[in-house]
Amino acid sequence: MPSISNARVILEDQVLGEGWVTFESGTITGIGRGNPIPRDENFDAQNLYLAPGFIDLHIHGGHGFDFLDATAEGFAAAATFHLTGGTTSLCPTAATATYERFETVISRWEQAQPLTRCRLMPVHLEGPHLAPGKAGAQDPSLMRPPTKADIQWVLARSSAISQITIAPELPGALEFISAAAAAGIRSSAGHTEASGEDMRKAVDAGLTKVTHLFNAMSSATKKGMFRQPGVLEYALAEDSLFCELVSDGFHVVPTLTRMAYNAKGPDRIMLITDALAGAGMPPDYRFRLGRLDCKVGEGFGMLADGSALAGSLARTIDLVRFTAGAMGLPLIEAVRMASLTPARVLGREKTMGSIAITKNADFVVFDDQFNVHEVWVGGERAVG
Repeated sequence: MPSISNARVILEDQVLGEGWVTFESGTITGIGRGNPIPRDENFDAQNLYLAPGFIDLHIHGGHGFDFLDATAEGFAAAATFHLTGGTTSLCPTAATATYERFETVISRWEQAQPLTRCRLMPVHLEGPHLAPGKAGAQDPSLMRPPTKADIQWVLARSSAISQITIAPELPGALEFISAAAAAGIRSSAGHTEASGEDMRKAVDAGLTKVTHLFNAMSSATKKGMFRQPGVLEYALAEDSLFCELVSDGFHVVPTLTRMAYNAKGPDRIMLITDALAGAGMPPDYRFRLGRLDCKVGEGFGMLADGSALAGSLARTIDLVRFTAGAMGLPLIEAVRMASLTPARVLGREKTMGSIAITKNADFVVFDDQFNVHEVWVGGERAVG
């Protein structure tokens, strides 16, 4: 039975100094402080942090590949790149496209699973039922309200789909959200011009989260004599809603990050990269998001004409670095937002998301500067 010792183990509620963790058959079997019971294999963490593997619920690609159009090998290459940033599980995310294209994404997802050590969770469809006025770096010509045929398509593939981003104000959206919820698919409000009232109805129908908070969503407007909330304000005020946050210092500046943290806390915020194919590539590298031309900027992705941000270039460790390092938020909470909170969104907190007995032996080992030294998946070293 192997063990990792001499670590600063990040648990749900504390950092355990001089800590150790044992595991067998991919599952955590013991946690303690000091010297572990002698094991056949003991790995010395050299007083580095040992955190649960990170879980990214919204990620489009990396290392030159996009999940929307890559081969199975490219699909796996993008996932393996994000392993180097501590992401042991991810939901491959497809930007707005046709359902025929989404069929290919699901097929590639199935084919790629044995090709990477990263856990490929069911996919996240970001569209096509979005508001063209909030298209951002996606193709508005493909955006449209959902139909009954779309609902049937999704229900028939529910085991392969974890989340769908949708604009709740569109005709047919509430029926779509309700049907998805009944099938175990999480609906997320994004790329939307919804009002507070639209959001209330969507939550009643089963909406559980909001896509990339502060980005591509409505905010407070004046209706007659009175100011009314948009998606942003509703999400911050509604305790039940989870919020994605691209905490890279570009998509959400420090003041807004602090606002989200103060309003929602670490149990309702999940750090997501929203990374595109340009992640891990040099400046000026050209890539595509669906039909749109993009390029790598100075720390962020953008449309080739420079008119809008286009996803991020981050790995999850970069988000934790910004949140706990630059922002100064508690390290335990930054790690929770990258692990346990997303696990709860998916309903998988009993098997993943924290270092606890009977959970998956998925770990990331990093230093005080947030450099990743090792990554473990299912009790086996995948990086380092």
